[in-house]
Amino acid sequence: VCKDYVYDCVYLVIDAINATLHINFPLTDVEKLKELEADFRAASRGGCWEGQVGAIDGVHFAMRAPSKKDVPDPMKYFVARKDEYAILCIAVCDAHRRFTSYDISKSATTHDSLAWEASDLGARVAHGELPEPFFINADSAFTLSNSIITPSGDPALDAFDYHQSSNRMPIECAF
Repeated sequence: VCKDYVYDCVYLVIDAINATLHINFPLTDVEKLKELEADFRAASRGGCWEGQVGAIDGVHFAMRAPSKKDVPDPMKYFVARKDEYAILCIAVCDAHRRFTSYDISKSATTHDSLAWEASDLGARVAHGELPEPFFINADSAFTLSNSIITPSGDPALDAFDYHQSSNRMPIECAF
């Protein structure tokens, strides 16, 4: 078969998956948030990590360079620091490495924290819709807030950074 037909088939599959797969972070479902938190706490070393309901990170999925026929601005997909064309995905997962949220609507050149803040879930979390005491665990590419925990970078807080990093690993493994 020709290459164009293969691409048509791939996009038909993607459209079918998007039409049937519904991944929704339970932002307003306190009972579900308690379940997510209990799973992260149980998975933490010594069960001492409390409040986490998600692990977040961004990933670039490399791709072939699109043409102007494919997209209006092919350079929107070029990531100079990686010297490749890519799609940016910002995602949140649970303690079992299952995705609970994802967003691929931002340009691959967008910084992870800006892509998160511009996503629907990120904007809602930033507006305080994630109830206390719950938080999402992130790496240093994200902005520390009441709802987002990031590494301290302070040598005096090495134990905190160790637990913070350990409990963020599910998203790394999910990707």
